Amino acid sequence: MVTLSVDDQHAVRDLMKKMLTKLDPHGNHMTARNMDEAIDLMSDDVQIVFLDIEMPGMNGIEGAEFLQKRYKNLNIVFITGHIEYSFSAHGVFPSGFLAKPFDEQDIIRVLGHLRFPIEKHDTILTVRCHPFALFVGDKVLDFTSDLTTEIFAYLVYKEGAFVTNGELLAIMWEGNIEKSGRLRQLIMDMRSSLAEVGAEHIMIKKYGKIGLDMRFLTIDGNTDDIKEYYNWY
Repeated sequence: MVTLSVDDQHAVRDLMKKMLTKLDPHGNHMTARNMDEAIDLMSDDVQIVFLDIEMPGMNGIEGAEFLQKRYKNLNIVFITGHIEYSFSAHGVFPSGFLAKPFDEQDIIRVLGHLRFPIEKHDTILTVRCHPFALFVGDKVLDFTSDLTTEIFAYLVYKEGAFVTNGELLAIMWEGNIEKSGRLRQLIMDMRSSLAEVGAEHIMIKKYGKIGLDMRFLTIDGNTDDIKEYYNWY
């Protein structure tokens, strides 16, 4: 899953991230202090926003209305310490409510009744760490370029963490900014090749960053061996 928890209380943000990571260790679980930060982090990849109703500036209900105009299938789950505020939030047609204090079971119940259920994909790709190779079933998936394979290998090595274009330029071409166009071509090649085998959903892109949804990869070996194989030092 890709989630965003928005709350002006640091303790609540940390708790949400901890619980969601436990429930979905390979997901991407982001946090924001307010709606300004949340809007900066939003993308089409975000599936659920856990949104505090009471916040300075734009409150949660206003924030939900703003986000729903731009992201049509976004699940909004309101968080509040004052359950009486939930009545005014019903007009936004949220996917659920969490009343503070909440626990892991409360989150599980909300996730089981989302307005827009999160599509589940079967794992169809296997990664061999050393020597590096990507398999669909028992067949090797060959990208158009060996450089595409190396970029994919680096994303596997990062184990789902988002990577900036600058980081990829540094790994592949010692930071040569003139290779930016080439990098875009390779990423397009990666997406196209994955789409051909129905696996484009494992790529997550936002604001010049890219990562992999590791839930849909079976890893054979130790990802640290990938670094040694490609001599990324």
